[in-house]
Amino acid sequence: MKRGLPAALHNGGAGLSLFTEADLDDMHRATLQTLERTGVSVEADDAIDIFADGGCKVDRESHIVKIPPDVVTRSLNTVPSYFLLGGRNPENDVMVEVGRVTVAPFAEGLCVYDLDTGEYRESTKQDVADICHVTDALDHIEINIVGVTARDVSEVTAEIHHIEAALEHTTKPLVLSMTSAEMANNGYEIAAAVAGGMDKLRERPLLCYGTCPVGPSVLTAICTDMAIATARAGMPWCCIAMDMSGASSPVTLAGTLVVQNTELLSCLVLNQLVNPGNGFYYGTSTCAFDLRIGSACVGTPETALYQAGTAAMANHYNVPSWTAGY
Repeated sequence: MKRGLPAALHNGGAGLSLFTEADLDDMHRATLQTLERTGVSVEADDAIDIFADGGCKVDRESHIVKIPPDVVTRSLNTVPSYFLLGGRNPENDVMVEVGRVTVAPFAEGLCVYDLDTGEYRESTKQDVADICHVTDALDHIEINIVGVTARDVSEVTAEIHHIEAALEHTTKPLVLSMTSAEMANNGYEIAAAVAGGMDKLRERPLLCYGTCPVGPSVLTAICTDMAIATARAGMPWCCIAMDMSGASSPVTLAGTLVVQNTELLSCLVLNQLVNPGNGFYYGTSTCAFDLRIGSACVGTPETALYQAGTAAMANHYNVPSWTAGY
């Protein structure tokens, strides 16, 4: 799994018309066919149980889940086209909705350039706080993010340290990566204490967790844990596909969009089966793969095309999108 969240341009690419509605319909039908005939690989048994109870065909030995078209359609009918992200200062609340563009910074780095020493070093909890503090002062950035990993604390509890440091230094909505249901629920407890209780937190979510499936079409236990935990808490979830065309997905634009759509729609289905109407970001940081050196190519024209195509697909479903802006 690639850790971290990309810089975001939500619903970006709407002005770049790569596909006609007929093209988007074709990719949707191809995705439905893939979900029904090939399915997705699901690691965790509890997620397989939820898919089975929701009308999907499961093979518990191979961990393959096949999702019928009607299950996908029902889930697309319940997922909302907008949801609220709250800030500690209500004036900084953000309505996430189809057609509205908001901006967030990049995440989640492992090192920083130290302004005092002029050298690169491992990032710390204080860096998390400092970066959030700076971002909080930038008017054009509406959503804050945990920008770096605190490497001076235990890896087991680092995500809780991130929430503490970030919430103390931002008055804007916060998006961060989370890798276990236990840590996710602990984070909600901290945010609920700030918000004035869990009911208040659900009304104005101060946190939105981001998680990635693994291409091609693998829903790891971390991914499904977060799909389930966020839905049970009634909190929005940002699901971010991170395929690499030419490696974990086809080299063609449309082929890659179909593969990542398979991943995103299967995650959307799981999230909606647990809590119909739960807020959901249709996200991507998909890029091309450099076959010469074995590296992800993020700052390329192809990446921009994947982001624009993803936004178009999300708009086709009337679901908010989260796309990378490298």
